[in-house]
Amino acid sequence: MGATASWTGLLLTGCLLALLLPFSVLGKSCHKVKLSVPSVIHTGSLVGKVNLKSCMHPNDVILGTQNADFIIEHVDSHYAIYSKKHITMPNHPLRLGIILLDKNCNKEKIIPVKLVTEGKAGKTRNVRELLRRTKRRWRPMPFSVHENYRGTYPHFVERIQSDTQQQYPDIRYSITGEGVDLPPIGLFSINEITGDIYINARIDREEYPSFQLMAYAKTVDGYAPESPLDLPINVEDDNDNAPIFTEQEFCAEVLEHSRAGAPVGRLNATDRDQPGTAHTLLRYYLIRQIPPSPIMFSIDSEYGIVSTTSNRLDRETLDHYTLIVEVRDMGGKIGYLSSTGTMAITVVDINDFAPSFVQDSYRVDVNENESGMVILRIPIVDNDMRETANWRAVYSIVKGNELGYFNMTTDSKTNEGLLHVLKGINYEEIKQFLLQVSVANEVKLTTVSGTKSSGVSTIPVTVIVKDVDEGPECHPAIKEIRTKENQTIGTSLGDFPATDPETKSSSGIRYRILTDQLSLVNINADTGRITTAKVLDYESKEIPNHTYNVTYLATDQSGKSGTCTLVIIIEDVSDNTPNIPRSELNFYYCQTDKRSVIITIQDDDAIPGNSNYIFALDLGRDPTAASRWNIVSQNGKSAQIEENGNSLPVGIYTILLKLIDQLGRIFPKDITVRKCNCADGRTCSDTRSSTNVSLGGLAILVMILSAILFAFLLCLLIACLCGSGAAKSKAGFPDDGALGNLLVNNTEAPGVDVMEGNIPTIITPASPVGRQPPGSHESGQSNGITQQTLTKTTMTGRHSELTGGGRPFPSTREVHHLTEASRHTYGEWHTFVNTRLGDKLYMCGQDEEHQRGEDYVVPYTYEGKGSMAGSVGCCSELRGEEDRLDFLNHLEPKFRTLAEVCAKK
Repeated sequence: MGATASWTGLLLTGCLLALLLPFSVLGKSCHKVKLSVPSVIHTGSLVGKVNLKSCMHPNDVILGTQNADFIIEHVDSHYAIYSKKHITMPNHPLRLGIILLDKNCNKEKIIPVKLVTEGKAGKTRNVRELLRRTKRRWRPMPFSVHENYRGTYPHFVERIQSDTQQQYPDIRYSITGEGVDLPPIGLFSINEITGDIYINARIDREEYPSFQLMAYAKTVDGYAPESPLDLPINVEDDNDNAPIFTEQEFCAEVLEHSRAGAPVGRLNATDRDQPGTAHTLLRYYLIRQIPPSPIMFSIDSEYGIVSTTSNRLDRETLDHYTLIVEVRDMGGKIGYLSSTGTMAITVVDINDFAPSFVQDSYRVDVNENESGMVILRIPIVDNDMRETANWRAVYSIVKGNELGYFNMTTDSKTNEGLLHVLKGINYEEIKQFLLQVSVANEVKLTTVSGTKSSGVSTIPVTVIVKDVDEGPECHPAIKEIRTKENQTIGTSLGDFPATDPETKSSSGIRYRILTDQLSLVNINADTGRITTAKVLDYESKEIPNHTYNVTYLATDQSGKSGTCTLVIIIEDVSDNTPNIPRSELNFYYCQTDKRSVIITIQDDDAIPGNSNYIFALDLGRDPTAASRWNIVSQNGKSAQIEENGNSLPVGIYTILLKLIDQLGRIFPKDITVRKCNCADGRTCSDTRSSTNVSLGGLAILVMILSAILFAFLLCLLIACLCGSGAAKSKAGFPDDGALGNLLVNNTEAPGVDVMEGNIPTIITPASPVGRQPPGSHESGQSNGITQQTLTKTTMTGRHSELTGGGRPFPSTREVHHLTEASRHTYGEWHTFVNTRLGDKLYMCGQDEEHQRGEDYVVPYTYEGKGSMAGSVGCCSELRGEEDRLDFLNHLEPKFRTLAEVCAKK
């Protein structure tokens, strides 16, 4: 107890000290906080900051403010007060308190805060007394004018005066703003002495609802003892506008048989007069309904809502109504203005009529085996709106169609029910059907009371099947058989007779193949037995999926026929030997590698057991094969073979293998392997070992043909060259390019070994008509060819006389001997040629009347300096002798070029 009392006393002492401590520390500052604020405090704005650091005990917390319009938050080292809403400061200071709570004692204390308006806080006592003594009447109450005033103008509106008029008798008043110096200009005026404001004309409130003027009071000398005065003027409304509907014609829809009071639509109108007054208080009225009876609609006068008054709206009776409506202002009372409008109401259809059949029952006949046709059209009656879900019918067979022979559809244009037969009916099996056909709309039926129902109607339909003489039938119509491949021609695949549906017999039925694309089978015309006409091959590419279809025709004695289909499935037998791809028969590998040989087996047979083979070295053919090669792995379809020990020298080897299938049959196979040196360690240096390229027969044929063609062209070229040479030198010597009398270094100067023998003659063609050389007609030769020889000239430049060619012209061998034995210097050759060629050219350059002809010399371009020979152009200047130049036709080939220079081409 003593301890408890002690603790209690300490706690009370602590609380007392906590209460007294702030006041002892704060003094006057914690008892009174004053904040200056604007006259209007906006929502969320900062009111002020308070430093409560010295006012609070460590155990104190801030709970808030006494005024709910303000909150306090801790910001940095201060506490900030914010406004929670928009506040207009009153004329007196606003007080609020900050609430502190001592957590130990759970007691509150208040720090008072006073908010003072900024203007009032800064005024001195003398100013407040001066304001209190001054009485101002400069600002009048807001005033207004009436629109459409029908009195005389100008019309007095209001008077403004300033208290300073007593001190300044010469004060003058003026106004500016809208209606004065702004549009509409001149509407308002003022008496500058009395301050009376006048309106000068009628005004429309809908155009100018108010005016904002500015009034001034100044002395004559321009002194303004008063501040400018805001002068708002309101225009009072006059009921001068009638309400107008927002639409020329309102359109609405309503479901038929809607309940009474169901909303149909809403009218809406506007009025330009001042809102919130009786001038815009609108009321709606129903003037007339078309057709007038019975009344089906009403209008709520206050809101303009059009509603039904009865549930007797029937689209099938009348589907359109027109309402004549009126809207009035002034609440519809005396003095109202009004206007009229229309509302068009369409009655929307609902499925209130169930479809009904025209007859009570139907009966129809159908031939057996007929299908895919309409056998009956069933009409109905439905008064709902056409081409809508309320009118469109849905038919079904609810009974009697368990076998699926029939189907019902709807004719989209007539809404009739169409009964189809889907598959042929066998008269011998079924002779009659009793169907139950139903009809309903796409949507459910709605009664006048508003309930829903299916609205289904049913009717019986009897279908009679008529017997028809049918053709033979196969049972089944499509039959599958299996047969092994490679059977001999004529092997029977089975008997497949057809039967007559009426007699159930096969007698008298004839058969023939209808479809057999590959002509693989034959059929016995009397019994329907199918036999093979060719050997069936399982691996044939012409038989996809190893399945072959045959269609044959069965015809009875009356000419009726039916088709049957036979599906032949060909089964595989082991008739193919295993093969190794050609690309795997030859291998090569480098000496540095331990390459393995992988071979794969290809077998066209599809028997699963034959696809697995055993690979072994054929030691019977090569007993030493095991010392060189080793079969590392095999999986029944491929094997890997490696060199045993990697000790074989470079060379070509043949691996002899044998393949053993599941039946124990042995198939020998040979593999060629080439081991070679590789310079880079990867590629065989012997290209023959690294390429497995072989030319095909077509490539070899192309090469042979190309060689023959090339030889033929070469022979043709030689023949052309020889023919042209013979034509040019019929009576002369052939070209002899090996004599070496002319230099081949593109210079006109001769060498030191120029021969000095006779210059052989050359053959030139006959001169053109009218251009023959003189004396050519005396020789008696048609081609103008003359043979001459030149004797050996002396070293002094003299030459012997030209003698006629009485002896035979020397042969080519003799000319060659002469030219080799007798050679002359360039000076001797030049003297002889210049003299003789000049004479001959002179005779050649004249016509029959001894007139100078055209220059036959062909000009040459400059060939450069340094040549020891003279220009060949000098030949065109020699005109000395009248002898003919026929000897030029018999020059050697080495001089023929020189002769051609002196003759016209």
